Amino acid sequence: MAIPKSAKQGETDQRGPTDQKRYSVNGDPVQHIAFIKVHKAASTTVQNIFLRYGYQHDLVFALPAGKDPAGVTAFTKNKIRTLPENRTIDIFCIHVRYNKHDFSAMLPSDTLYIGIVREPFRQFQSNIQFLRHKRWINIPCNKLPVSQYLSRNEKYVKINGRVRLPVVYNAMSYDFGFPVELFWKSDYNAMQDYLLGLNEEFDIVLIMEYLDESIVLMRRHLNWDLKYVLYGKLNALKNPDKELVFGPDEEKLYQNWAKLDYALYYFFLQKHKERMQNQPPDFFEEVAYFRKTRINLVKKTQENTYMSRSPYPIAIKLGGNYEQKKDPHKDS
Repeated sequence: MAIPKSAKQGETDQRGPTDQKRYSVNGDPVQHIAFIKVHKAASTTVQNIFLRYGYQHDLVFALPAGKDPAGVTAFTKNKIRTLPENRTIDIFCIHVRYNKHDFSAMLPSDTLYIGIVREPFRQFQSNIQFLRHKRWINIPCNKLPVSQYLSRNEKYVKINGRVRLPVVYNAMSYDFGFPVELFWKSDYNAMQDYLLGLNEEFDIVLIMEYLDESIVLMRRHLNWDLKYVLYGKLNALKNPDKELVFGPDEEKLYQNWAKLDYALYYFFLQKHKERMQNQPPDFFEEVAYFRKTRINLVKKTQENTYMSRSPYPIAIKLGGNYEQKKDPHKDS
């Protein structure tokens, strides 16, 4: 289905939206949220929306009990820091492999489930740049290393002779909890069954390529004031490795390895397009206003030493122990 022109990323509705007050809300906002923080899919940017909102509203986050502040290996009590007395988890927004049973056991029954996906080859590019920089994957250091890596991929998913799950291809499907057996064998029916299950379990899955539209949809689901979902891009790749070549040949090779991720992405992209078709006219006005406001806010905050100097900060700074750092410009 075609998306209305005004909904496309980067374009502005010429009808001219009104002002912030129009996009304020009445009624109770959603304050129980589970966000599947998919690697290399703008998930840090979206996570920061939840961090800011939760911090401003004294909500309880699920924070890792271990040394890694980025995530946990499983969403269980022993992996999460002890909660404040007589409080439950309000927001989960760190890295973990999704497991329906664990999430249901740890979160309130009225929790809103949110995910995010990115075009698979672009997600692969970002992922492999990061992993090679960290020296976490054994990628060749010669001409066309990406092509060679993908041509003989089985060489690089074994450690000490033991096969492990992939960290580069089908990475989004891994984060969404696809059954392990589907990573090693093709089973179209099982794959479709799992996708349909995700569609039932998740209230909305954001699309990185249509992030502004996705965020506005999310805002309406959350019943939040527009000011709370303004964002600036965080954790974006700044210095790509020029030795890594990503062209049509590499993309074709990757498609053969990442069938789960392509199925996942296009399934939820189609759902997104269907939602776009069913939105009222004021939705696209809101997207245009949101985009204009977001861009202006980013420009203003870039002029300041601290991103959090604006009334509605774009970035919350987290220390090594994942504790909130106070804004030095805010009165105590």
